[in-house]
Amino acid sequence: MNELFLIIILIISMLFLPVVYAAGVLLSGYRRPFHSIQEYCMLALSETAILRIWLSICKNSGAVFLFAMLVLMLYGMSILCMIDYWEKVVPNRLLLIWLMLWILCIGLYGAYDMNAMLRHMFGVILGFLFCMFSFGFCYLISRGSMGAGDVKLSVIMGIYMTSEYVVGAVLYGCILSAAFSCLMLVSKRMTRKTCIPFVPFLYLGVIIRYLMG
Repeated sequence: MNELFLIIILIISMLFLPVVYAAGVLLSGYRRPFHSIQEYCMLALSETAILRIWLSICKNSGAVFLFAMLVLMLYGMSILCMIDYWEKVVPNRLLLIWLMLWILCIGLYGAYDMNAMLRHMFGVILGFLFCMFSFGFCYLISRGSMGAGDVKLSVIMGIYMTSEYVVGAVLYGCILSAAFSCLMLVSKRMTRKTCIPFVPFLYLGVIIRYLMG
């Protein structure tokens, strides 16, 4: 594929991140965007992850659609990371928007190249099943400690990122969450009943997985 075209895709992907983030935060109605240092750190991490994943897969012309899906999921994770960090909630409105966006994209991809879309769907199904069963099981045994929003988000992660990326992202997110919880418990800054937002750890898991290429 033309190298200039791939570079244009990268530039657009990076430029649209703060725009989509601001729109998503405003749509959620909780706070105004770009008012904290945490947001700028998050955006810097996301931009770096976009560049790394582009370098990793976009030399292969057949991976352009996967790159687009990974970037769209990162847009959503960036928004939901900050909202969950601030408000400890995962808005259903944003989850529905990202689900509808995925349906639209997969439909357009199928219209463009049905065989390629069907091959892509194999990883989508595996990612969906992994997230549905693993997070569904954790939700049932957590007795309310894990929110239903986390489960819904994980399923959307599965269909966007496919099994190739979502397994590692979830694993790293869970490891970071467990390490943070243990540290807080040992330092007595929280108790076993303290609820912590989980989406920021999933976001960091996604970042780590993307940076690995």
